[in-house]
Amino acid sequence: MALCSTLEEYGGGAACTPETCGVAPVANDLLPASIEPTGNRQEILENEAFREDLRKNLDFYNIDLNYQISQSQCRPQADANNATPACVVNIPPHTDQPESFVTLAFPEKEKFMSGNLKYMIGASMLILLFTAIVLWLANWWLMKQKKLLNTNAEIYNSMAHEFRTPLTNIQLAASLLSKDPASPGNIKLLDIITKENSRLIQQVERVLHLARIDNGDYALRNERMSLKSLVASVIEDMQMQIEEKKAVVSLEQIPDTFEITGDRQHLTNAFRNLIDNALKYSVEKPVITILAREEQDGILISFQDNGIGIPASRSNQIFDKFHRIQDTQVNEQKGFGLGLAYVKRIIELHKGFIKLDCGMQQGSCFNVYLPKHS
Repeated sequence: MALCSTLEEYGGGAACTPETCGVAPVANDLLPASIEPTGNRQEILENEAFREDLRKNLDFYNIDLNYQISQSQCRPQADANNATPACVVNIPPHTDQPESFVTLAFPEKEKFMSGNLKYMIGASMLILLFTAIVLWLANWWLMKQKKLLNTNAEIYNSMAHEFRTPLTNIQLAASLLSKDPASPGNIKLLDIITKENSRLIQQVERVLHLARIDNGDYALRNERMSLKSLVASVIEDMQMQIEEKKAVVSLEQIPDTFEITGDRQHLTNAFRNLIDNALKYSVEKPVITILAREEQDGILISFQDNGIGIPASRSNQIFDKFHRIQDTQVNEQKGFGLGLAYVKRIIELHKGFIKLDCGMQQGSCFNVYLPKHS
């Protein structure tokens, strides 16, 4: 259309029909055409005004491409194997001027189209990538929420069972006491009530302490204390459980001179959790060895047992909240999966760390590092 509108002014009229005016592949060897001039029409291609008008008409149709123009008396034949995009316009014969064909070719069309498509393809790929990332994040978030929902359901079920057992025992013991207050066996029933009540308080305090620590509502009350005395007091408080399991707990390998700085209450609870786990997850007679050695600027305390052990693949997961190993022997012991998570938070608040020694042949060994000056 740009070529036809220009030729109408300079070429004495141009026939623009579907057969003679359109885009057609023209062999490269026809460009440029070397044909002898025939009258004024051949001089059109050398006219600067014609080329300027053609450029304006091409710009009007948003065709910003370099072009090659030629004229011949024979219609150019298409060559499908070696072709350049071009359009051919027929100029009909007029008086002494024979019929001719003007060919406008665009050698850089393919390169131009490829350049434009490159940005479109790039933008499309970016949009697809962005959509894929959003979908993946949405799916990941939904799976995380589903896992959290399942975990919460398991926690509530475990909590219900965990509280139900001591409450049932307390109710039964109280009922027996009310029936025969003067019976000599009342001391045993009172021991049951005291033990189960302590168990309930311990579970509740563990949940509340961990929640307060996670919310940042708790500040450590640091004091200087003897490590051996602290561990000995924990063992003394757990004497009933130790005797019930007929366990052997050794702390002779803790020097009397070792001192640490920290919160007595929370360190006591942390050590109690580690010893309690060693007692619960032992098939044979529990043998627990607590030893300590001096490290650079701190003390490394090891809690070794002869229990069922923990797989090396779970060495990091066991410190996650509400995580419990899916094992028959483990599931027989009630709990929320908060013990080791609580211990880890307490030790980290004291600027220390806790790790599971995966090189044990039997049982488990938890290494707790505490700096001398917290």
